[in-house]
Amino acid sequence: MGTCLVLTAGCGGDDDGDPDAFRAEANAICADYEEKIAVIPPPQEALDEWAAIAADIGDLLETGVNELDALEPPGDLGDSYDEWLALKRRSLEATRDLQEAGAAANQELVSEALDSLEETEGRADEIATELGLDECATSRAGD
Repeated sequence: MGTCLVLTAGCGGDDDGDPDAFRAEANAICADYEEKIAVIPPPQEALDEWAAIAADIGDLLETGVNELDALEPPGDLGDSYDEWLALKRRSLEATRDLQEAGAAANQELVSEALDSLEETEGRADEIATELGLDECATSRAGD
């Protein structure tokens, strides 16, 4: 699973804020979460390992989403940023679904949750790139 669930977070800012400062803050936070998630080992073989892994990632994701809500992008970035945040919330939901599926050792539900995450994160990555939040695009080339 690697770093596919990275989340950004931040605080401060206002509608008249500096887009470059906003991007720098968000990218710095994304890099921090990327680092924290990257150290979570992927499952080895047991299906139920997904429960603990998804719980750890979900906790990080939830904290990040809460912090993201405090970050206010400059006005011209607001709509795209809101769309991106909504996708990150869907990723959090899918991560919690993965946690439950792992706990139930249900391969079909694990696969569904992983597919949902892949789809949601793919679109979120596109928006992050459009916003200039390159550290927030979790499936950057080379990862």
